[in-house]
Amino acid sequence: MANIKRDPMVPELGFWERADVQLGKLNILANVLYAAITGVFRGKSSPKFYSAHLLATAIRTTVDRYSARQTQYMSPPTPETYKAVMKKRGLEPETVSLPHDTEGYWMGNKDAKNVVIFFHGGGFVLAAVAPHFEFWLNVLKNLNKNGHDIAVFFPRYTQSPHATYPTQLRQAAGALQYILNETGRSPSNIVVGGDSAGGNLALALLLHLSHPHPEIDPISLSSPLAGVFGLAPWVNFSTDWPSFKENAYKDILTERVLNEWSGTYHGGKEHDAWSEPDRAPAEWWSDAKTERILLLAGSDELLLSPIESFAKKVKAVFPNTTYLVGVDEPHDMPFYGNPGPEGSYTGNELRQWIASRL
Repeated sequence: MANIKRDPMVPELGFWERADVQLGKLNILANVLYAAITGVFRGKSSPKFYSAHLLATAIRTTVDRYSARQTQYMSPPTPETYKAVMKKRGLEPETVSLPHDTEGYWMGNKDAKNVVIFFHGGGFVLAAVAPHFEFWLNVLKNLNKNGHDIAVFFPRYTQSPHATYPTQLRQAAGALQYILNETGRSPSNIVVGGDSAGGNLALALLLHLSHPHPEIDPISLSSPLAGVFGLAPWVNFSTDWPSFKENAYKDILTERVLNEWSGTYHGGKEHDAWSEPDRAPAEWWSDAKTERILLLAGSDELLLSPIESFAKKVKAVFPNTTYLVGVDEPHDMPFYGNPGPEGSYTGNELRQWIASRL
């Protein structure tokens, strides 16, 4: 039998780790069943909608129950998910090699005038999920039929613990260099953004443009980027914020798993302004190399307080910053929630903002 090449981001589990995966499924089922019964009597500390209560319980229990290795073992790797979504849509996937041992995926016409570079979330540990690709294909369909000329470039980065900080930022910088140098696009035709951990990368990359990371080659721009956005960006790794208590039973994440993921990402290195953009002095954002910044959060997410604090700090020195909050939305609603056919507030606002920038 021919050997099947295993994706490097999918670990090989031992017997007991695999057995625990099955036990975990029983734990998750039990928690969801309990939530289904008690949810009828839930109070204001739980999600407003019953369906959101069940979904949040399922996701929260899953990410909290399993180790990073187990979650990576159970999840399809990013390129596999990308190809599956493109096939489902009847579209031809196109993958390109990028510097620093990674690759990127095109959606839409790769020769379009404008491009969105998008970094996916998942705590730097998880692979991209199908809604990451579905969302952007829907955005492209909506905007391009109305006269826009936009493509999305989706770089892959090495998930922790297979690599640790600042590898992922170095790869993000390489992806931007590729779009600038290999495709010949002007910065004014480029929007950079991401969700959650990907939002961290997008903002860290923006910081790198004006205040280069000492271990990563600087990037010189001929003009500012058209825009930079963070959807539920993970800008501060501390869990000592009011929203961590207020939204503990509303969100899809937990304090424990965020501590695990941030520790895995740092790999024992010191925290700094590029690993946590909120650590950068306010004045570092005054000369941000972009025309506009958009920050989005959900009212029910754990990260609400740090995002709000960060937005206030940035807006004070960079007035072209917009901060919006989706009411009753958990963390990363467009990708991990159930926005329905009308879409989520944050997802719709992001689409409209992209339309205004490109």
